[in-house]
Amino acid sequence: MLGLAALVGLVAGLWAGRRDRGTELAASGLLERRLEGMSSDLDRRLAALDQRLWLGLDTVQHAQAQAADVAADVRERVGTVAELARQVLDHARELGRLEDLLRPPQARGALGEVLLEQLLAQGLPSSAWHTQHTFRSGARVDAVLDLGGTMVPVDAKFPLEAFARMASTEEGDAARALHRRAFLRDTHRHVDAIADKYICPDEGTFDFALCYVPSEAVYYEFLREEAPGESSFRYAVSRRVFPVSPTTFYAYLISIGLGLRGLRVEANARRVLDALTGLQGELGRLRDDFEVVGRHLGNARTRWDEAARRLDRFDGRLAEVSERAGELEGAADGPDETGTDAGPLTGTG
Repeated sequence: MLGLAALVGLVAGLWAGRRDRGTELAASGLLERRLEGMSSDLDRRLAALDQRLWLGLDTVQHAQAQAADVAADVRERVGTVAELARQVLDHARELGRLEDLLRPPQARGALGEVLLEQLLAQGLPSSAWHTQHTFRSGARVDAVLDLGGTMVPVDAKFPLEAFARMASTEEGDAARALHRRAFLRDTHRHVDAIADKYICPDEGTFDFALCYVPSEAVYYEFLREEAPGESSFRYAVSRRVFPVSPTTFYAYLISIGLGLRGLRVEANARRVLDALTGLQGELGRLRDDFEVVGRHLGNARTRWDEAARRLDRFDGRLAEVSERAGELEGAADGPDETGTDAGPLTGTG
């Protein structure tokens, strides 16, 4: 019994050992298959990663090329901006020199006259204005507008010294108020001079004049009121002197130009109406002539009809006489019933 039990145990041990080795072999095969799958998957992932790395490298290189182009464009634009800045500085220096040249009142007056002529040439026909008109008193105005034989004087010599001092002073400074009062005094004196020298209705001007202010900033100071209802503009209007800036003066010129065109159209229309009236008279005379000719033609037609009727009657009588003559001729040539010829067509009564 002990031997049998030992034999059974030995057989069981051998069988368990074989089963464990089979299990180990199966597990080893499964592990190898899993390792092979993992290796294949890893290879695929490495290949995809390598492809992505190459694509990322191309993108980075393309971005670097674009960045280089942008940097070159930025450098070029910076150079352009630097050149423009240099030109602006040059122009600023030139403007400074121009300001120095225009400091004398005579130079500013000449420039104002040139600008005034340019505005007049752009806004009006050449026949509607002229410059440097001289009055009998010897006063010479910069320009006059010729509106249907009556003139509008235009002065372009405006005092700017007090305004320049006022503009160079900060707001709130006491000196600015002093320069402002000096500007108002100069403005009133200039308005009085225009009203006294250039408004001359007995010499063919209107009862007002224009004061050309060469700057919108100066025109603003002209309009600004120190107290309600008190300003240089109101004083100028009370003297029949109307201040105009370059913008408002050009608007006035455009309006005047349209009015002159309307006057020319009206004059042309009047000439056309006069011509039509003359043509109407000629048409009446021509109608009278046609009526006379018609009456003559009517009389001629009546006479022609009468002559035609008389001709018809004459033709009928002529045919009748011709027929009777033929009958008489036949009777004269033929023998009578007694065998003797008929005598002539003369009877004895």
